[in-house]
Amino acid sequence: MVPTTPLAEQGMRQTFHEPINDLPAHPLTGTQIFYPVPESRTFNRVEAGRVFSGAPAQTHHEAAEISHPSELAEKVIEDPNIIGWVGKGANSRQILQPADVRIPHPHMVALERDRIAYPNERLAVADRQASRLERQDKAEQERRDLAQARREKKLKTVSPEESRFEYRIQETRYTKETTGPDGRAPWAVGRRYGVPHRDRTRGTVKIPTRVEA
Repeated sequence: MVPTTPLAEQGMRQTFHEPINDLPAHPLTGTQIFYPVPESRTFNRVEAGRVFSGAPAQTHHEAAEISHPSELAEKVIEDPNIIGWVGKGANSRQILQPADVRIPHPHMVALERDRIAYPNERLAVADRQASRLERQDKAEQERRDLAQARREKKLKTVSPEESRFEYRIQETRYTKETTGPDGRAPWAVGRRYGVPHRDRTRGTVKIPTRVEA
């Protein structure tokens, strides 16, 4: 009754116990869209995501740079800001990305593609995977260092004499943009001080009413 995956024999490829591309259904894909495409044009899952999101179609140059969605996944991992947005203000949302980008481990798709393309070159495939992971880790570390530098730039550190404590002061502004229209924005500083929680208000719904995939 419980699914099992036996270990592969020596020299044989191991079968994965769980699929790597199981994703919840995105709300934008719940509707059926009729979108005619000429036969001379390449239409893949990247273009389909743009159609569901209501984004303009890619130019011929942009489509030529990405021959497979896994190549887009590598670019998104190295620079997440390349994902475009549609809409304005509170209605803005990111363009729907293919499953190769949204899965937790997109580099495994690229590894499987290399294994299929180079079945007899295990060392070359391993080297390509190692260099790919190294580039992604380097890009992720650079983003973390940049975010840390931005946080430290906003902080003012005060170390009094003959004290083992260090005070970190951050300038804040209490406006509608920083605290939200009702003063309870999640990014607001000190939003809970002196304000009772809403879960103690009579008649408040305290169970989730929707799930956003």
